[in-house]
Amino acid sequence: MKQNWYKPHPYGVYPRGNATNSDQIMNRFGTLSRLFQIGSSNEQDDTELPFLELMQLLMSFIDVEGLCRLSRACTGWYVMVHCSDAFKTAYTSLFSNYLCYRGSWKETAIRGYLRHNRKDLVGRSDESLSSQQRHLVDTCMSRCSSTENLVKAHRPVLLSRSYFCDNFFQAWMCTLLPPTYHLCPIASSSTIDQRVSGCQNEIQGEADSIFSLDSSSSTQQYSSRFKPVERCSKISRDEFRQRFEERNVPVVITDIATEWPFFKILARDFKNLSVQKKLLMRSGCPVDIPFRCEHTNMSLDDYVRYATEQTDERPIYLFDPEFGDALDLERLYTVPAHFARDDFFSTLGPERRPKHRWLIAGPARGGSSFHVDPNYTSAWNANLTGRKRWLLFPPGVPPPGVMPSPDMAEVATPLSLTEWLLNYYDAAEVQLRGVGYECICEPGEIMFIPSGWWHYVINLEDSVAITQNYVSECNLPSVIKFLRHMKGSISGIDEDAEGTSEAAIQKRRERFADEFVAAMHRCHPAVIQRVEDQLNEEQEHRKRKRMHRVDLLEGSSDGFKFNF
Repeated sequence: MKQNWYKPHPYGVYPRGNATNSDQIMNRFGTLSRLFQIGSSNEQDDTELPFLELMQLLMSFIDVEGLCRLSRACTGWYVMVHCSDAFKTAYTSLFSNYLCYRGSWKETAIRGYLRHNRKDLVGRSDESLSSQQRHLVDTCMSRCSSTENLVKAHRPVLLSRSYFCDNFFQAWMCTLLPPTYHLCPIASSSTIDQRVSGCQNEIQGEADSIFSLDSSSSTQQYSSRFKPVERCSKISRDEFRQRFEERNVPVVITDIATEWPFFKILARDFKNLSVQKKLLMRSGCPVDIPFRCEHTNMSLDDYVRYATEQTDERPIYLFDPEFGDALDLERLYTVPAHFARDDFFSTLGPERRPKHRWLIAGPARGGSSFHVDPNYTSAWNANLTGRKRWLLFPPGVPPPGVMPSPDMAEVATPLSLTEWLLNYYDAAEVQLRGVGYECICEPGEIMFIPSGWWHYVINLEDSVAITQNYVSECNLPSVIKFLRHMKGSISGIDEDAEGTSEAAIQKRRERFADEFVAAMHRCHPAVIQRVEDQLNEEQEHRKRKRMHRVDLLEGSSDGFKFNF
């Protein structure tokens, strides 16, 4: 495939393999370079990651002013400071609960540093300030009430010496890599046969899926070697259950979210999340109320600004489970009947049930790395603006590059979504082509994610979505087994509540399965009785199989037995 997306690194970073000799790699930080050489047995020894981690740890103790000074020391430090998360870490140390992003992390950190110091210094008496501190206060107070006019936009300095580092170069590649990487673009006027043959020069074999399927759409179409996700419109609740929910397979529903007021207010434009915020908010709710964005918080205005200005390898995602406190949900959308039919966690009441709905927003290249939805629930994801690329693999089949812990409490994945595409997509295609699904979800479409499925979502464009998790009669047996046997992995039950201790959370996890089953007996006794009978029968079946295996290994039997 032709690659027209590459651009040279703005700080002159190249892969280590481009260096002509070891001195170009080693002599970057003066005497500190010796730390990098310790343990290196040869020029090809890959030891740069521990070195980078040590340098970034050291920089985490340096404030914004110190980082600016350090970056002027030499080429190595200039690149290290600007290509790492040093400025992001420095800003977070000052403002851990709110992000006011401006232009770049360097600009953001400097503005935050000046704002923080101004607040700190203005309240002190003149006698306690040095002349330099008094000058800073006078400058801040006289020129403006904010830092907007004090900081110029950062522009990388043209460096005469190259810097060779695989980690920094790959991070740069991941910011450039198109989120459609490995998909084969198709000309809109082509026939299906031409679409398939057009990809033969990239990967041998026929294309398994082609999307988008709307031939009247002006959006780019692509083909994939994974299986296509079926797309349905005007599907009844009973047909959905029979064809997809009971079989536990994904589907895209194309004709429900397009009728929501939320979809019409946003009008397919990501920026309307900010521009039209007054139409989204509840009456009397402040328009600048903060929303949860991973480790920090931002208002809708600040988040849209961040999303449209950032160039992060892994963009921060707005992912707020409490958005119903600010947005007028009852007016903006209605849970589709296909998923509202059962919502058995609701038997616990709104204050006791696990978190189950989120407002999601993020820029292109943002999204969610591979995961299984919490508590083994099923989910639906309504795409309101932008296009999303989905990859899905069935339960028990984690894709290459994804390493879950035995109890599923933690999942190790590559740092960024594009890093997985760059390093692991090919392996997934070879190993899991026959079981994996891939598709693009258009604005106004709803993806159904079955219980236990591994899935990965990357935005092709700036995107807003709503997602909800639910328990139905179809996945109730799996959910109960998960709650009983994977107690340490139960999530969404007061982990973020103020004043909640780890001991209290663990205590509730231990009892949560019984709490849920008791609530089901009160509200849906016939349903839970059928499920418990089914689970008891499965347990008896497993017990009989184990006893049968033991019989085969008895010394008096003809079965095989080790004798040590």
